[in-house]
Amino acid sequence: MRGSPARVTAAPWAGPAADASGTSPDDTSTEESRKPSDDAWTWSPDAPLPDPGALEPDPGIPASDPGSWTTAAAAPAPTALLTPASAPSRVPVRADLPACVLRPAPVPVPVRAPYWTPDERVPERPDFPRSAVREALAAERVAPPGCVIRGTTHRNSIVYVPSRGVRVVVRRLVPDRARLERCFLSEHAVLAAIERSGVPVRAPRVLALGTDHAGGVAASRVLGTSGEDEDAFAIHSYEGLSGLSCEGPSTAGTGPRHPVQGLLPREADDVVAQLEALTRVDHRLLDPAAERVDFYAWLCEELAALVGRLPATSWRLAREFGLPDGPRLREILGRHRVRQRDVALLHGDLNPWNLVRGAGPDAGLVLIDWEMAMVGDPLYDLARHLHLTPTLPDIRTRMLTAWHRRLPERFTRGWEADLRLYRAIEVVRSAYVDLHRLVTHAGLDAPNVRRAVDAYAMTLHAATAFLGLRQREPATEFLTAASRS
Repeated sequence: MRGSPARVTAAPWAGPAADASGTSPDDTSTEESRKPSDDAWTWSPDAPLPDPGALEPDPGIPASDPGSWTTAAAAPAPTALLTPASAPSRVPVRADLPACVLRPAPVPVPVRAPYWTPDERVPERPDFPRSAVREALAAERVAPPGCVIRGTTHRNSIVYVPSRGVRVVVRRLVPDRARLERCFLSEHAVLAAIERSGVPVRAPRVLALGTDHAGGVAASRVLGTSGEDEDAFAIHSYEGLSGLSCEGPSTAGTGPRHPVQGLLPREADDVVAQLEALTRVDHRLLDPAAERVDFYAWLCEELAALVGRLPATSWRLAREFGLPDGPRLREILGRHRVRQRDVALLHGDLNPWNLVRGAGPDAGLVLIDWEMAMVGDPLYDLARHLHLTPTLPDIRTRMLTAWHRRLPERFTRGWEADLRLYRAIEVVRSAYVDLHRLVTHAGLDAPNVRRAVDAYAMTLHAATAFLGLRQREPATEFLTAASRS
């Protein structure tokens, strides 16, 4: 039977200090006097190595924190494991010991949880204390690739927190993917308002908000955090996502399932039911002035401002394609009007990849990624969803009929004509945003972005037709080349 690795004990060496006779070993001792005796070496092939995993809690950190476990200070010093290359010059290597028994065995070292600074806008939750946050951040550092999902602007790491027995999502902005479209409400505030309202909207819960030192200077500039090396993060509950197991080092399944080919009939009903429930969230806590604003005029102004923020390269190409600049676009869109309806909380970006199918066959859809939420006309949320999601005619009719019947009249009056206008505005928005993505290749690895830019020729044609402008010929050559890249 092969013995266990060698256990070599080196006699302690006191250094070049003078001995009791007043002489220094480096000065007067002979080589023989400095040679350790055989008693200084011990090796037993069957003797077990000392347990390097003997741990005791650090008294300065709560015992529930997995990062509080450190090597026991009271434990005896571990036996030295030496290799010929690393052995000190004063401790000769035994020639009669095979090299394999002198090779140190791997020692498991506990990974200390990272330091983080909580954002007091999200108080500590009893069901997810700060020790659990440290646990989640430590798990994020070693999350396998199958548990890391990159979206248009965020990186989402799905990790398992053993102390709470749950999976959570650690969300971080990707530094080089600043969104061209502006965000208007804080995502954590929106999710907190939904949770407090108790309405039947399936959305993640915000468990923690803070900064740590994982992202570097680039992330700091994008996120606007205070420290040069700080990186903002949010931890959300893992609601309804299925097909993915991130409880260990390996993954199973293919990740969250999205209705990328369109909604099933029961899913269409479910989306409408959740849009109706959003009208019962108290939006005044999020945007007190929204009721005094003309939503359509504000929407047109934001779209014109987005055109003004286009980089020079993207704007030059948009002009060559026949798209108008910001002031001209504002003038064209200002010719239209919509009926005034009561405002409500909107998701703002109900594309298929922000809808997640639940674990069971009868489970509903979970609405994720609320960073584009706003307060406005509820019809706009439905119109944007129909623009971003492939929808069969019968499903479209089903959704519109259910939406009109479920919502109170103050949210639906005059909706038929305004629905066409909102959808046309979204086509115009896509003509600018998707062109910018084609030029910069920003976010093309996100599936929703890839689908949008692949259909850009049709988007550009529809946008120029609505605006009453002529599409110019250079677009054909560019789109042909872009489709091949």
